[in-house]
Amino acid sequence: MLCTKILVAYDSSDLAKKSLEKAIEIANMNSFIQIHVLHVMATIPAREVITSKLYQKMHDELSQRGQEILSEAQSALASLPNKCQCVQMEGAPARVILDYIQENNCDLIIMGSRGLSGFKEFLGSVSHTVIQQSKVPILLVK
Repeated sequence: MLCTKILVAYDSSDLAKKSLEKAIEIANMNSFIQIHVLHVMATIPAREVITSKLYQKMHDELSQRGQEILSEAQSALASLPNKCQCVQMEGAPARVILDYIQENNCDLIIMGSRGLSGFKEFLGSVSHTVIQQSKVPILLVK
């Protein structure tokens, strides 16, 4: 078997959607293949500079948007008989992805070469960091 647990790094960008489609295509080969969809919520910088109330509001909005993003992924996975889970975490995206694959024994990462258009450079660096540091194979979608 090619793999048993696929991690899809998901941010609702076109490349993330293509990554999820590829994971579904692979999972259709064997019902024992699991798909883990991971959305990493951005950490709000300078917490000490903004008020607690404003910080909480921003955090709640980001969290809500993350849940909406994962809802899209869950809809795409709904017809798949395989075990699937969608998870939202917070932190530095590359570090969160690398930690997640280790903690959950994922044996394949599928991710886009870039993320949402406004963050192309930054998210491109996420895929670069994951490629450099991952101990498992990566399928990069472009």
